[in-house]
Amino acid sequence: MDIEDLRKFIIVARHENLHIASKQLAVTSGALSKIIKRLESQLQTQLFDRVGRGILLNVQGRKFLGYASQLVHETDQAISEFKGDSQRSTITIAGPSLLLQHYLPALADQLSAPHFQFKVNACWEGQALEDTIKGNCDLGIVTPLAARDSEDSASLRSIPLGSSNYVVAASGNHPLFNSNSNTTSQIDCKTLHNFAFACPHVSPFCGVKRGIGSDGWRDDSVPRQIKYRCNDFGTMMAIVEHGLALAYVPDFIATKHKLSVVDVMDYPHHYEESFELVYKPSFAFGWLNRFVDSLTTATTS
Repeated sequence: MDIEDLRKFIIVARHENLHIASKQLAVTSGALSKIIKRLESQLQTQLFDRVGRGILLNVQGRKFLGYASQLVHETDQAISEFKGDSQRSTITIAGPSLLLQHYLPALADQLSAPHFQFKVNACWEGQALEDTIKGNCDLGIVTPLAARDSEDSASLRSIPLGSSNYVVAASGNHPLFNSNSNTTSQIDCKTLHNFAFACPHVSPFCGVKRGIGSDGWRDDSVPRQIKYRCNDFGTMMAIVEHGLALAYVPDFIATKHKLSVVDVMDYPHHYEESFELVYKPSFAFGWLNRFVDSLTTATTS
C-alpha cells in the first residue's frame, strides 16, 4: 500500500469531494478516483458511498481513515528521525485565537530550526482536538476540560502549558478611576454593579455559552450590568480600552492590553483556566518527539 495514496485518500476523505481535493492536491479528479478504487481493491472494501455524483465516507471508510492517518503520521516522523534537520516540515498548530496569541511565540522558539514552516489555524478548542486526533494538525492548544469531554482524546498526549486567573480589568481612563477623584482599584460588589461590563456571547475558548456572561463570572451570585455583548474579542477589548466598560478576562489578557486589575473585595468566587498542548504520540524520534522533549525540559526547569 503506497503511502502517497494514503495521503491523497486522507484529503479526499476530509472534503468528501473529489473536485475540491483535486484542487488542493493539484492533481485531476480522475487520478484521485483511480487511487480510491485502487485502495478499495486492495482492501476489498468500499470506503465511500456514491451519492448521485458525490461521495460520502462510509463506516468502513471512517475506520480506515484512522489507520491511514496513523500510518502517515508514523511515516513522517520516521523520515524526520533519519533525515534530521535536512527534512523540511510544515507544522500545523490549532487552537483558540487568544491561546495561540499567548503561547505560540514561546512554542515557536522551541521549534526554531530553519527548515520548519508553520501553519496556524485559529478555531474553537473542540475543533483543535478533533483535528489533532484525525491528523489534520500536529499540535493543539486546549483546556484540560475540553480534552476530558472528548471521547477520542485518549489517543493523544498532553503537556501542561500553564494556567490563568480571571480578573476584572479596566483601562486607566475608566470612570471607576476618575469619578470623585477615586484612584483605588478596590471596590465592593455593590459598587461594581454601577459600572457596565463587556462580555462575549460564548466562551472565547470552546465557543459554548457558559452562564449569563459566558466569561466565568458567577452572575447567579453577583449580578452585573452587562451593556456590551461581543464575540470578537479584539472589538470587546477596544471597548474596554476606551473606558466604556469593565471585562472579566484571563490575567494575561489584562497584562497584554496594559489594563488595571480591579480587586472586587467581597466577590466570593475564584475562576481559573488551565491550558495544555495536545499531540498524537509517535514511536519514531522525529521532530515531534524532539520538540516534546525540548518543551518538557523548558517547562520543568
